[in-house]
Amino acid sequence: MNIVYGVSGEGLGHVYEAIEVASFLQQEGHTVKVLTYGDRAVESLKAFNPTRIEGIQLYFKPQGLSLADTLTKNLGCFPFYLRHWHRLRRELEEFRPDAFITAYEPFTTIAAHELRRPLISMDNQNELLYIRPPDEGYGFSFMLAQWATRVCTHGAAHYIVKSFHESEEARSNVHFVAPIIQNEIRRLTPSYGDHVLVYLTKPNPELIEVLKTLDETFFVYCNNREGSDGNVTYRRQGATYVRDLSQCKAIIATTGFSLIADAIYLKKPYFGVPLKRQFEQTHNGHFIRDSGFGECSETVTREALLGFLGRLPLYRESLSRYHLDPAEQERTLLALLSKVCPDPLEGSGRNGLTVV
Repeated sequence: MNIVYGVSGEGLGHVYEAIEVASFLQQEGHTVKVLTYGDRAVESLKAFNPTRIEGIQLYFKPQGLSLADTLTKNLGCFPFYLRHWHRLRRELEEFRPDAFITAYEPFTTIAAHELRRPLISMDNQNELLYIRPPDEGYGFSFMLAQWATRVCTHGAAHYIVKSFHESEEARSNVHFVAPIIQNEIRRLTPSYGDHVLVYLTKPNPELIEVLKTLDETFFVYCNNREGSDGNVTYRRQGATYVRDLSQCKAIIATTGFSLIADAIYLKKPYFGVPLKRQFEQTHNGHFIRDSGFGECSETVTREALLGFLGRLPLYRESLSRYHLDPAEQERTLLALLSKVCPDPLEGSGRNGLTVV
């Protein structure tokens, strides 16, 4: 089966998952064409020779997500698609796709509908369509996140929703699954060492100043910075990251879904620092706190971190009772691909696209 796989280049969670999923699909005998955007995503996925497109990047100010900057600075996407739409469509037609997968990447969604091929949406953001509205104070960011999710994934034949729990309100074509865990993480034998892993999507100088007041060792991954500042050591993303993740006694990080999944799988207590005004991160942080796996706060104090570090045994006990199936997402995807396209050649025209 020929599969087009569109991957969001905002952050690296979808990208690392795509490396795992695309490799898995290739091992199963499928041919995968990857679409993505952003320098880090294109470089990380270079083994799959990705087609570079344009996509939405999020922009932040100290007070949180800036909607104005995000809208104005992404206007360049429109000229790109005006110039390259016919080239991209021709490239996709020549690939003769049987199905499309979108990992929160809207061009793939549009292309699947344009070429009239089945689409599978695979992300955790669709969970936001099946939760209760949040308490006061998050209403606008919640509605914005829901709107963005509907735009990115509309009209899919099936939705694979990565989540840490089931939903009773989901429709028959919505499948809640445990998130995939990379094989590199599955092979680890975790231990609890002396250091705390800190992973920041955006620089947070206020948090760093708090860390420097604590009698702990912190390994910080943020924007590939390197060097030492007292008890804080900055490291580039690379070979040391998995080792530091495996051996850390706890994690302090922004609340991206993929790292939370890895932390739960490895039984690592987590102090979440959600990016402000980004409701998905707020939702993930509240899950950590409410599940007893750690704490969360947008503004971190020394007292809060001391309390968190003093309760690590309690969080580890809660984590020990939680089971996460690391391969459920892969099994579900294979089953749905067979369902939406049981015979890739049936009903195909000369260009490999379904004749309607």
